[in-house]
Amino acid sequence: MPTRGAAPYIGEAIDSVLAQTHEDWTLLISENGPGGGELEERLAPYLADPRIRYSATGKDLGAAANHTRLIQDGSAPYVAVLHDDDRWDPGFLARRVEFLERHQECGLVFSGNREIDEHSSVTGQSKQVVAEGVHAPTSFAPLLLRHNPIGIPTVLVRRSAYEAVGPAFDDETVFFDYEMWIRLALRFPVGYLAVADADYRVHRQQVTMTARRRGEQQLRLLDQIDGLLAATPGVEPDRRQLRRRRAGAHLSAALDALQDPNRRAAGRHLARALRTHPPAAVDPRTAATLVGLAVGARGRRALDRLRFLVLRKGLRVHLRR
Repeated sequence: MPTRGAAPYIGEAIDSVLAQTHEDWTLLISENGPGGGELEERLAPYLADPRIRYSATGKDLGAAANHTRLIQDGSAPYVAVLHDDDRWDPGFLARRVEFLERHQECGLVFSGNREIDEHSSVTGQSKQVVAEGVHAPTSFAPLLLRHNPIGIPTVLVRRSAYEAVGPAFDDETVFFDYEMWIRLALRFPVGYLAVADADYRVHRQQVTMTARRRGEQQLRLLDQIDGLLAATPGVEPDRRQLRRRRAGAHLSAALDALQDPNRRAAGRHLARALRTHPPAAVDPRTAATLVGLAVGARGRRALDRLRFLVLRKGLRVHLRR
């Protein structure tokens, strides 16, 4: 369980682990920071359970490095990362362990999820994205490259699969979990459970809501995807969809540049988006970039607010019912 700062929902997250019907687990809580403060005091009652450990990194390593620290700790055959603001249903681990025990070829298994808000009220639920069962890299990886259908708190990974693809998250992108899932899906079959047995919390404090320069990070991710595909014969994605995604990343980078502000960089990214995928001309981000270039600094506050609202809506990893 990666954590840092106030972590106002961490008690709910830990309680959901303690409620698991599969009781053979250990929980490492890794605080990305110096430790020793109020958070450690709040965790103290939980540490009476010998299955729960707490450790601080000592300094800010970044979110990706903290996640890497977690998956490299221990020797259990399966690894799950539960963020300190999300929750599992009681049968979460039992259901996934049983699935991976039956399907030894699978590198990971995931499912649908519910969405909850700051008050732990359910605000939405994912749709079923594929048939329940095992999906080969040739069928699932192209789907994953078009759109991420994997609910962040729903994943259980075989430790040997992490070791096979490199057990370290990319610390140069906020999309480090998605990049890791692509690595795994290109190498191993992926399992899917047609249930929604985890809660994904959407709120202002989460990393994905506060990250900046998302467009450039998306472009880096797409470069990494190109490299992974070149090293994986037999998996053929929809190249048009990848061009569309790259154009969208350039448009996001253009809006990032307007917020910096850097009008020249914004214009450069806009031009590259239109060259990469001409239909991007009708993308709302194109219009927003053109308006931003026209109004300059006067529109920065409005652009900041609009992008926050769009990101809040777009965080959903599945289509809602």
